Amino acid sequence: MNFMKYFIKFFYTCSILLLLIVSFSSIVQLYENRTKIKVFFDSSVSKSSKYEINSDDVYWANEIMNGGYILHFRHAERDKWIDVQMYDALESDVHQNGQNEIRYAENDYFAKAVCLNERGKVQAKAIGESLKYIGLPIGKVISSVSCRSRQTADLAFGGYEKTERILVHSGPYNENEQERVKKLINLYQNLEIEKGKNAIVSSHNSVISCEMFVNKSCPNSLNIEEGGFYVLSKTDKGLKFEYEFHNFLSFNRVFYER
Repeated sequence: MNFMKYFIKFFYTCSILLLLIVSFSSIVQLYENRTKIKVFFDSSVSKSSKYEINSDDVYWANEIMNGGYILHFRHAERDKWIDVQMYDALESDVHQNGQNEIRYAENDYFAKAVCLNERGKVQAKAIGESLKYIGLPIGKVISSVSCRSRQTADLAFGGYEKTERILVHSGPYNENEQERVKKLINLYQNLEIEKGKNAIVSSHNSVISCEMFVNKSCPNSLNIEEGGFYVLSKTDKGLKFEYEFHNFLSFNRVFYER
């Protein structure tokens, strides 16, 4: 009987000691990992930084309000047809209206392949309303012959003065890259920029390449979202790449404060 009493007392004592050792070990481990815990909470807090506005966005959004730049916009949203380049070639080349004239694919059987989708039309209208609210000074507007670029110009910028086949992205064509770049440089360098206004190019993402520019500011990856745009300038030495607004929101929200 006494043996069982001592055994139970011994087992109880060992259990308490074991519990204390485990608890102490956990406290030590927690202390050693305090840096990791701090990083976790810091990173959770830093997630809010995605809502902070980039200071460069603020500078360039206000800078182009003074005019004097070429703003190369990527058209608003379209449906993603895998073979869109084939339809772009039909629109730009397979018709009787001349090289820089228009087939008006929006009235043709392949309209859904090359034109804005319903979301894109809403997006372009909203961009236009925002630009009017902000008061961005807009001068000359030119467009790719592509339906989606022309529709973006109509809905966002109030129309366009002329279309240019060279402003269609490079996908549909068999062409020499260096010759393409020369033609684009010539077009942009001769694009009139009215005093106090910005010239607008309604076009595509892959039209712009770093080989066009005399400065080294062109990013390694040129891939703006639909509705985003590049800020370019003309100098005596050639075209300069100034800035990229990856999407329209990164420009637009600079002017909405609370």
